[in-house]
Amino acid sequence: MNVKIAHGRGVRYPPKIRLKAIVLRRNGLTHREIRAKLGVSPSTAVSWTKGITLTSVQRKSMWERKNKRIWTESRRIKQGKLARINLSCYWRKPYSKEALLSGIKKFYLINGRIPLKREFGSLRVYRTYFGSWNNAIRAAGFEPNVVLFSKKFIAQDGHVCDSFAEKIIDDWLFRRCIKHERNVPYGNTRMTSDFSVGNVRIEYFGLAGEKRSYDTIIARKRKFCREAKLKLIELYPSDLFSDHLSKLTNLKSPKG
Repeated sequence: MNVKIAHGRGVRYPPKIRLKAIVLRRNGLTHREIRAKLGVSPSTAVSWTKGITLTSVQRKSMWERKNKRIWTESRRIKQGKLARINLSCYWRKPYSKEALLSGIKKFYLINGRIPLKREFGSLRVYRTYFGSWNNAIRAAGFEPNVVLFSKKFIAQDGHVCDSFAEKIIDDWLFRRCIKHERNVPYGNTRMTSDFSVGNVRIEYFGLAGEKRSYDTIIARKRKFCREAKLKLIELYPSDLFSDHLSKLTNLKSPKG
């Protein structure tokens, strides 16, 4: 007579072991409990008892056993020691509206623009105190843009700028009588420069490091300028209020 051998993870078990696992499962035991009783792995217990349906009472009993906390003597002693430790020094101090708004204002002073949502980690805190991120921006005294950089600004010379930062740069060039153009194409590509002064391209990379696609465009513009032997001046938020745009101080209007 041929006797079928039960297998589990390459280990051969007697048929009665598999039958015991099936009986235990039908009695409402978990796979880990079957493992403990029979010495097989949980995955083996799962494969052997696949297809067995448990009643709602058995499932409830399993859940209670899995979540029941076993209070041993050592655990009671450990819990008693923790109860005597003053953990208040580790508690995080609650936020205040003033501190949250101060963070937004400080970011604007440093970077010259309203912060993006992803640049502030505690968005839930702002929603809790103000209802939404845009409400917090308004409470800080700024006007939020629903779409990133969607609002247009008109510079002193009439140029249409895509952001307030670009308006600052355009006005700086206008006040110093430096002739400049907006949105000059990079050769036959679809890329355009923020500003062009003769053979100099001026770019405001306000979102550098924020989006991978944006950084890819920055790299392409740098490569184009190197190959075309054009000078590229890169401006960042920290440059707008630093030494009055010192990177542009040696810039002169093109001849003619």
